[in-house]
Formats: sequence, C-alpha cells, structure tokens
Amino acid sequence: MAEQMRSATVMLEKALSSPQTLEDLKTDPEATLKKLEAQVIQGLPPPDDKTAARLWLIVVSSFALVLLFCVVVLGIGVFAKLDAGVTYAVKGDTILTVFTTVVGFLAGLLAPSPISKKGA
Repeated sequence: MAEQMRSATVMLEKALSSPQTLEDLKTDPEATLKKLEAQVIQGLPPPDDKTAARLWLIVVSSFALVLLFCVVVLGIGVFAKLDAGVTYAVKGDTILTVFTTVVGFLAGLLAPSPISKKGA
C-alpha cells in the first residue's frame, strides 16, 4: 500500500532540503513558515474521485437524515393534542425553518451551476 502524503512531512522535507530555508527559519520563522505553507498547499494533489464521492455522500446523507427527522417531527406536530398551558420541547416554526432550509440545500444540488455554459 502506498504511503499517504502528509502536508507536515512535505513541509519538513522542503525546510530541510535547503540551507537557505533553514537560515530564514532562524531569522524570520513566521514569514518563512507561511511561505513554506503556500508552497506545500500548491504541491498537494486534490482529493481523488473516490474521496470526493465519499465526502459528498456524507454531506448529502446528513442533510437527508435531517430532512426526514423534520418531516417526522412536523408530522407528529400536526397530529399532537395541544394542551393549554403546556410548554413543548420543539417549536413547530423552528422545525419548519430547518425543513425548508434543508429542502433548499438539496434542491440547490440539483440546480445547474451559474458559471457553467450548459444552460446558456
């Protein structure tokens, strides 16, 4: 199995590879570390397709679970008996706000990108 590339390891290797960088670290460590950070970030590859797909699956699944939870809570709220003088743990308007926000997020995933030229 290939060793995973770690940004801290790459940054250390870049710092140790040049004597000038080591001197710069002694004189102005903050600026040198920021410069090394920028170089390392530019050199790291973007996540592969498998990782990106997994991240999207986690995000969309989380929002879908919140959507289902809101539907259940709103459904229970419709059929719940209201008693005078009772304080409820969940306010319907708050759950409705979360529900519409999640629906808007999931609908936004289906909308075409505003910077793509496919819809033009």
